[in-house]
Amino acid sequence: MRGADKTVKQFHVSKRSVIAAPAAAALAVSGCFAALQIKSVFELHELEAQLQEQATQQDEQSQQYQHTVANKDETILALQQQLASLAQQTEDMQTRVDELLALENKLKQFIDKYGSSDSGIDTSSHKLGQQSEQLYKREQALAQQAGYDTSGSLQTSGMSFRALASSTSFDVQSLSAMIDSLEKTMAQTLRQAQIRRQQVDSYPSGWPTYSKKLTSSFGYRKDPFTGKAVFHAGIDIGGKAGDPVFSAADGTIKEVGTGGSEGNYIIIDHHNGLNSVYMHMQSIEAKEGEQVVRGEKIGLLGSTGRSTGPHLHFQIMQGDEAVNPLPYLLQPS
Repeated sequence: MRGADKTVKQFHVSKRSVIAAPAAAALAVSGCFAALQIKSVFELHELEAQLQEQATQQDEQSQQYQHTVANKDETILALQQQLASLAQQTEDMQTRVDELLALENKLKQFIDKYGSSDSGIDTSSHKLGQQSEQLYKREQALAQQAGYDTSGSLQTSGMSFRALASSTSFDVQSLSAMIDSLEKTMAQTLRQAQIRRQQVDSYPSGWPTYSKKLTSSFGYRKDPFTGKAVFHAGIDIGGKAGDPVFSAADGTIKEVGTGGSEGNYIIIDHHNGLNSVYMHMQSIEAKEGEQVVRGEKIGLLGSTGRSTGPHLHFQIMQGDEAVNPLPYLLQPS
């Protein structure tokens, strides 16, 4: 608007300008929209490419993770199985050690019972047994830490199964070495027991008849035929004619025969410097060179030779010297 005192100004616009101005404005607006659309499409494609790349990377990472987890699971399972196997081996070897120690203890008792100055046994086997028991307890503790129980179930644990399996393997090897050492000790003990058993079996301590009735003792006595004092080189055991006569110990039939005074007789060599002699027998049931064992029947009691009635004259010869049989017969067999 103008004031009352102002002059009027007039503008003259051509008809072409009036038509062209709106068209130019429309074109300008359209150009702006087209530029914005092109930019948007470009940015959209760029964003899609980035998203695709990220998706590909995530997929690869996911696959790598799954592969790593699978490998880890397989490794853990293998180590768990190895641990279970090693634990079973340890338990089996502990049982084996216990059996060996029990056997050795029996052998020691046997040797101690019969006594021998050269029958000492290395006490290291007892120490080995203690060490093996400690190892066995340690394996059980390790297995519990790893989540393994004796029922065979395996549980999750933070402990390294690989370290546990390695430790268990080492302990199994140690226990195996101890068992080998113990077996060597046992072999020595068995040899000692066998030697001692042979000594005992060859010791003429077995009573040669059922009857234990002594009718004449060892040493000087009055001769039943002459009435004079004579040396009696054995003992006389009274019995019934036909009663069995037994070998007093293991040995070899050295001699059988018949003599005017001895009657039917047998001499057994016990291979330890001792011979046992059996006289006045009714019959002989052994041959020279035969091997006999303690308590084996070798003939029948009788009264042959220079005898006053059914009895067995029993004597022991140490070399060429007659010794009293009673201390031998009274020994535990």
